[in-house]
Amino acid sequence: MIWNKFKLDTAKNLPLYRLLADRLRQMIVVGSLAPGEKLPSSRELQKLLCVSAITIESGLNALVEEGFLCRRPRCGTFVAETLPGAGVKIDPPKCIYAIFSNMSVVSGYWFLVLGELERQFRAAGYQVCFRQQEAGAPVPVEISLYRDCAGIVLCGYNSLAYTCEIQKRNMPVVLIGSLDTESDSEENLDMVVHNDRERAMISTAHLLDLGHRRIACVTGPAHSKFAAKQKAGFLDAMRDYDLVPDAADYFDIPDLEYEDGVKVGYEIFCRRNRPTAIFAGNDRVAIGIIATAEKLGFPVPEEFSIIGCGGLILGGVPHTPALTTTVSLPEESARIAAEKLFRQIRDPEAPRGTTVVRVSTISFGETTMVCRSGIPGGIVPAEPVRLASV
Repeated sequence: MIWNKFKLDTAKNLPLYRLLADRLRQMIVVGSLAPGEKLPSSRELQKLLCVSAITIESGLNALVEEGFLCRRPRCGTFVAETLPGAGVKIDPPKCIYAIFSNMSVVSGYWFLVLGELERQFRAAGYQVCFRQQEAGAPVPVEISLYRDCAGIVLCGYNSLAYTCEIQKRNMPVVLIGSLDTESDSEENLDMVVHNDRERAMISTAHLLDLGHRRIACVTGPAHSKFAAKQKAGFLDAMRDYDLVPDAADYFDIPDLEYEDGVKVGYEIFCRRNRPTAIFAGNDRVAIGIIATAEKLGFPVPEEFSIIGCGGLILGGVPHTPALTTTVSLPEESARIAAEKLFRQIRDPEAPRGTTVVRVSTISFGETTMVCRSGIPGGIVPAEPVRLASV
């Protein structure tokens, strides 16, 4: 019996279901399995190869799509009577898709993420295909996404429905970012996330340590999960100082771009009760606010302090003076995501989980200083201390 010696070539760096499909396809092409011959049941194959039911079904389904196998209800799986063609050779998938949701890849953080993903995947022999996905758009259904796709990296805050649809296709998938809503499905996903709440808290605490008490929080857009986490971190820091920010201290902007910072700057500085410091959702917004402040005659940091978020090079955006900000780790996030995806490719049943990249380092520039109005009670603030990355 040929099935007694049926094994998979696990030396190849391919998903187990692809190894199964390749082995069965080879047996069909060389005639070891005749047209119309019935295969062992899924349960028998699972026991024979010591792999999961998902692996067996994924491998068989791949050959059904290619035309080498056919399913007969209540009868089993059979070699197709008419094969796609003698000597047909279908190469294993060698492309990994990086799909960016609701963001511009030319922004500093995601540009560096894409660059590191390309380095990691090309070093392993994979091509990298880049896509941008609009909010609410369906999962791409091109045949290429089925035939040449070895895995997918979803970047940004992705919809739960979109992510679940990709999971149904039994493809290795990793998220850099998170889901747009809280869900129990996160337990079954591989994700790499920054602790945005902690970073906002550290940034706001730095301003509070300098004696600032009227602090504005600029994030956006209002409905985004990212903005909600930043607001929560801002509030955490304020509560640590027994402060309750006024609703007017929150500024939701449509996007986190330089132009949005310029516009919200006018709104902030035209208020009668202006803040003495600002926490900005990212560096581009912070630089835009500074541009407006300088145009209106409010020197930084003498008149007000501002801290950004990201610590990335901003191509084409003026940034004088040097911005105080919290650093991001896009390359590290991409490397962790690549490792997770490779693990899934090798073993579809590998455990999934969320890796939190903790960012707790402040890059001190020239945009924050001790509040000129002083700290209540006459306490002199201590010299700020650089925090170590965790």
